[in-house]
Amino acid sequence: MVKVVRGHEDEAYLDLRKVSGVKEAYRILGEYQFFVVMQAKSVAALQGLIGGVRSIPDATNICHVLITDRDASKQLAPIDESSFDFEVPVRGCS
Repeated sequence: MVKVVRGHEDEAYLDLRKVSGVKEAYRILGEYQFFVVMQAKSVAALQGLIGGVRSIPDATNICHVLITDRDASKQLAPIDESSFDFEVPVRGCS
């Protein structure tokens, strides 16, 4: 999710769509203005992608959630970190 400067949503949307790896960007209501779907094949690519979104002038905060391509329906126990394809430093969403 991406929070942007109030009143700059249109510019931020256009900038989000220009970031390589951004598949979709949805306008949402609430503390964050956009739900962004991104795809990366490696940690380095993901970090670059997140950096690209962070570099958008009107972006003030990013809260990211990682989704892997593994079949979660086959999990019999709570998911642990080893079930993820890669790690990214996680900072709190605020």
